[in-house]
This record gives sequence, structure tokens and C-alpha cells, in this order.
Amino acid sequence: MSPVFLVVGGSSVAGQAALNVLRRRYPDARLFGTSSGEKTVNGASFTIDHIDLNSDNAVTLICDELQKAGVSAVDGLVFTPAFGPIGYPIKKTPDEDIRAALRFSVQPMIELHERLKSPRTIGFSAFYWLPHTLTAYGSMAFAKIAQERLAVTDPSFQMIRAGTFESRATRGIGLLLQRSLRDTLHSEILDLGARWKESGKKFSDFFFDYAFQSEREAFGSRFSEPHRATTQSDLERALLRALDEDRPPIVNVIGDWMWTDSEMPDLPPELNRLTEQ
Repeated sequence: MSPVFLVVGGSSVAGQAALNVLRRRYPDARLFGTSSGEKTVNGASFTIDHIDLNSDNAVTLICDELQKAGVSAVDGLVFTPAFGPIGYPIKKTPDEDIRAALRFSVQPMIELHERLKSPRTIGFSAFYWLPHTLTAYGSMAFAKIAQERLAVTDPSFQMIRAGTFESRATRGIGLLLQRSLRDTLHSEILDLGARWKESGKKFSDFFFDYAFQSEREAFGSRFSEPHRATTQSDLERALLRALDEDRPPIVNVIGDWMWTDSEMPDLPPELNRLTEQ
């Protein structure tokens, strides 16, 4: 029988990477991709459309559509969506924003994993402790921490921790951050705004350069290859590595750089706030 995989958020950059990898690795697989709109998901055998993860019945709708196709369990799940209040420093995140991020970005992944009896569920994370993300990633950092903790404690979960890449989400973060410069009270964002004005660059170019600088300074000494921006093909390499038999809990990828982790990074105290959520 052909294997069955579900990619939630199939039209995103990460979702397209997952569908490409799964099709190469399992040519006869039935690939289901979800979409928040009505557009067909490229690369998917079947599209499950109009899925809004903010809705309480989103997981049930996905499972119902799979049931109509004769699917009650999957051979793997890839969960790409990430949503939560952003545009302010991580350490200033209100508890209610953390709960909102967990409801959208973590709880549906766990519920789908359990209801579809997925033997392997892969999510996507970021380098949320680097300076560019500490400044503006807000509640999303806590969603990623929760997902990564699953990966290092439960072998049926894995995470791809990816460097900065062009996507609707990263452009959205940049846009929100630029807008917040008008009336922010956060000193970190005010400092970032001053550096932007000194640079003479478009804000989007400045912010990507800032992210790349943070990545180079954090990890560049480990590798002989020069830093470059992460692309969809790099996500595909990381996914292929995640599918290896040793099932690394976390696969890190920044451009040509790739390595694995089996433990959480050392986190500053302000990021250890999930136990009460």
C-alpha cells in the first residue's frame, strides 16, 4: 500500500520543500497538503482547503477530509504553520500572547500527531535566541521552544531549525517591526530603528542583513564555507537528513551549514517561561 503523508501549510516555502522531498523519497506516496485558502497546493496529490488553524474545529476538518479519502492514519506529518503575536522583544511577551501562539502553532500539531497516529512528525523552528529574533520574534519564540522540547524528549517528533529565508512570514515580521518603530516604547526596537536610519538601506534589506550578521557571528567559526542566505533547497537538504534512520531530534541548517542537535540550547532566563502556560 502506498504511504500517506500530510503536510500542513503545504503552499509555504517549508511546505513546498517538504512535498518535494517526500515525492522524491516516496515516489508512489499519497501526499495531502492543507491550505488556508482555496488554491490547490502544488506538489500535493490532494488539497484540503480552507483550513484556519485559529478555528477550534480545524483539526477535525482535516481529519474528516482524510477520512473521506479513506485515510485514518498517516505515515508521517509535516507541520509548517507558525503564528502568534510578534513585532516586539521576546522578553516582553505577555503570558496571553504565549498562550495564543501555543494554541495556533503547537496544539494542532500535537492533536494531529495523536489523532492520525503519526510515527514521525516534523516541524520547523528558528534560531530564536540570536539578536535579530530576540528583538522582534515575540511570542513565536515560545512556540518554537515548546516544539523543540517535544523533539528532544519524544523520538516521534523532529524539528528543522532553519536560518533566515525569504518567505511571507519573514517579510511579515519585518513589516510589523518597521511599523512598530513609529510608536514603540521598547528600547531594543528604538535602538534597531536608529541603526536602520544610519544604514541608509530599505528596512527589509537592513533587517535581512542584520539577521545574516547574527548568524555569521554565532556560527561562522564552525564552518569553512562562507555564510549565505538559506533557501528552499537548503530546507530540502535538512528534511532529507531528518528522514535518515538515526532520526536526529533537531536538524539545523543555515545556507551550506548543517548540523544536528539532541538537546536544547542554553536559554536565557526570560525564555524559560513555558512551564506555567
